[in-house]
Amino acid sequence: MKKIFLLAAALFITTGVFAQKYAFINTELIFKAIPQYNSAIEELDKLTQTYRDQIDAQYDKISEMYDRYQFQKSNLSETARQRVEDNIITLEQELEVAQEEYFGMEGRVMKRRIELLRPIQERVFTAIDNIAKSGDYDMIIDIANSASIVYYNQTLDITQDILKSLGIQ
Repeated sequence: MKKIFLLAAALFITTGVFAQKYAFINTELIFKAIPQYNSAIEELDKLTQTYRDQIDAQYDKISEMYDRYQFQKSNLSETARQRVEDNIITLEQELEVAQEEYFGMEGRVMKRRIELLRPIQERVFTAIDNIAKSGDYDMIIDIANSASIVYYNQTLDITQDILKSLGIQ
C-alpha cells in the first residue's frame, strides 16, 4: 500500500513538473519596434557624443600641455616645473570628475537614460506580465542576446502577442 502511494505521489509530482507552460520572447525586437524607444536611444547617443567630445577636447588640451612641458622641462626652474606639473595633475583630476559626472552610475547620461527609457520599459514589462497571466504561463524566457539557448520552438514565441498588446503591428 505504501509503495502504491509513493508511486502515485511521484507520478503526480512528475506530471506537475512537465505540465508547466512556458513561452519565449525577444525583448530586443520588442523595444526596437517601439518608435519612442528608438527616439530615446538616438537622443542618448547624441548626448553621449556631446559629452565625449568635451572629454576628448579636455584630454587633448592636457596632452598638449604635457608634451609642451616635456619639451621645455629642462629649461624650467624647479618652481616652474612643479607649478606646471601641479596644473597638469589638477586638470587630469578635473577630467576624471567630469567623466564620472557625465558617464558614472549617477551621471547625467545614466539619469537621462532612466528618465527616457523607464516608462517604455515599464509599459513593455506590464504587457509581458499581462500576457503571462492571461495565458497562464509559468515562465517566459527572453531569447534576446542569450548565448545559452541553443534551440527553441518558434511556435512558443509570443513576441508578436506582446507587440500587439502594445499596439504595434
